Amino acid sequence: MKPKVLINYAILCFIWGTTWIILKKSLIGGTPPFFGSGFRFFFGGIILWGVILYKRDFPSFKALPLQLYVQFGLLNLTICYGLTYWATQFIYSSLSALIWAGFPLCVAVFSYFMLPDEVLTKKKIISLFLGTIGALLILREGLSFKGDQVVIGIFMVVIAVIIAGYPNVYLKRYSNAVTSLHLNAVSQLIAGITLLIISFVFESDQKMVWNNFNIFALAYLTIFGSLIAWYIYFWLFPHISMSQISYIAFFPPVMASILGLIFLDEKLSILAIFGGGLVIFGAVLVNLNE
Repeated sequence: MKPKVLINYAILCFIWGTTWIILKKSLIGGTPPFFGSGFRFFFGGIILWGVILYKRDFPSFKALPLQLYVQFGLLNLTICYGLTYWATQFIYSSLSALIWAGFPLCVAVFSYFMLPDEVLTKKKIISLFLGTIGALLILREGLSFKGDQVVIGIFMVVIAVIIAGYPNVYLKRYSNAVTSLHLNAVSQLIAGITLLIISFVFESDQKMVWNNFNIFALAYLTIFGSLIAWYIYFWLFPHISMSQISYIAFFPPVMASILGLIFLDEKLSILAIFGGGLVIFGAVLVNLNE
């Protein structure tokens, strides 16, 4: 990687590694999940539209760009983040992050069907097998946690990771059709409005707790987790391969597990760690020497 690309890559990994602990603490502290996710994307989108208006660099709404905006806004941000926020109420932040380490495996499957010259090799099949076993072990471990919603929470994060693979591979295929600024501005505003409507309908009985940490969390997740992180993520697409992009999923789980242990006393069992290790190993193996 070129130095500029590598620096942005490292910044992105660091930001996403820290968002898990902040997200979990804000949920514990009284942030309704759909409101919290909707808030960050709505105001992130508003700020980005301010940049667009200032630069007078308006996005295209032709068929292909519009398709990319809607796919990312609804699939990747609304559904995947909505499910992950909701599920993280009931499971460890580190566990959510470990499951998201399986994202490259989902990318490998979608790439096989959607990108030219992608072959499902023996190595990739083994990787998918290891990742599946790891996910099943994590799900099995969820049965030992207290709380009625733990297993369904783990399952929802798994679903979110699977869904996220499609729009990311589709974007890689047509990454030259939109700019990072335009894709972020439109898709985040779509997601923000949709999630806030969902919050209004389903979270009317939950009041947002406006304490100092929750205000900090909303600001951090909006500015760093949404604006900066997603801008860098989309910016990376034309500069590195799909395999290198998916490697971003490896580092945040490790950081999230360490921070979760230190600040939230999230002690994972040997089985959960082993399952997470299989997911990460499978994700590494699927991209090895790519």
